[in-house]
Amino acid sequence: MRAVIERAFGETVAQENLLIGQVDRARLLKEIEAEVWGYGPLQALLDDPTITEIMANGPDRVYIERDGRIHLSPIRFYDEEHMLRVIGRILTPVGRRVDDSSPMADARLPDGSRVNVVIPPLCLNGPTITIRKFSHNSFSIADLIRLETLSPEAALFMAAAVWARLNIIVSGGASSGKTTLLNILSSFIPADERIV
Repeated sequence: MRAVIERAFGETVAQENLLIGQVDRARLLKEIEAEVWGYGPLQALLDDPTITEIMANGPDRVYIERDGRIHLSPIRFYDEEHMLRVIGRILTPVGRRVDDSSPMADARLPDGSRVNVVIPPLCLNGPTITIRKFSHNSFSIADLIRLETLSPEAALFMAAAVWARLNIIVSGGASSGKTTLLNILSSFIPADERIV
């Protein structure tokens, strides 16, 4: 498929007598590939490991979170229809959809990243897409103790609470480590226990 795209791109450039340097050529080919089998303009942001969250508020305002700070990115969609095509590409594989009767949906990308989509009439400035990227760095209880995020005594207490089957509430703000803590608590569940 990549060879077909490159050949068609080369033929178009030759027919139109366009002068395109190697850097621009590579960038354009990457953008075309993202449109064909990726998530369009969001693909570059998804591929960037330093970005932890992507928030597209309409086609012309795409924000990213990097190092706990939110920045407006230069990424843009062509229009709302372009955004809706990308939304469809995100939701279709997981059997979800959005339309006038169901204008909001949650999903997960293949890498585990969490996606929330809202379309008009629930939002005012066009479709919105929020992607909370899945962290590829999984922490263990030993990591939290080593990083001094948790004391050994607190770790033992949490393990005992899980072993005693106590109810535990995990809460906190965005990027505060809720999922990381839940994964660690889950690691304390004995192997012979059933998880619902």
